[in-house]
Amino acid sequence: MDSHARPVLYSVDLGECEALAALPPEDISTAFAAALEHSGATIVQALSHAFTGAGLACVLILRESHAVLHTWPETGTVNLDIFSCSSKLKSQEAIDELARSFGARRVSIQELARADGHRPDLDARR
Repeated sequence: MDSHARPVLYSVDLGECEALAALPPEDISTAFAAALEHSGATIVQALSHAFTGAGLACVLILRESHAVLHTWPETGTVNLDIFSCSSKLKSQEAIDELARSFGARRVSIQELARADGHRPDLDARR
């Protein structure tokens, strides 16, 4: 992973998302991937599952680590987790873009520092 930074997990709740109920699952998945790419992420693999008559779960495996999205259209709720150890990924920008896309009236963000598993002697050789 290039541009190593201390690993951080952003755990986000978007509430009262006015636009969510009207969006088909494919549009939500596309918005999620686009927000991460616009904020500097490189998507390695994407997987989504739409629950019949309910929400959506999306997982993005990133070169910078991973991101997960869960939706509850019936309550206008979106939960996001974005984990990265790369300074290239600007997670807050992705969060802001998704909050706008889904029409969130409430945004709650927890930023959690995680243990750093990188070895500086190996990182210098990459």
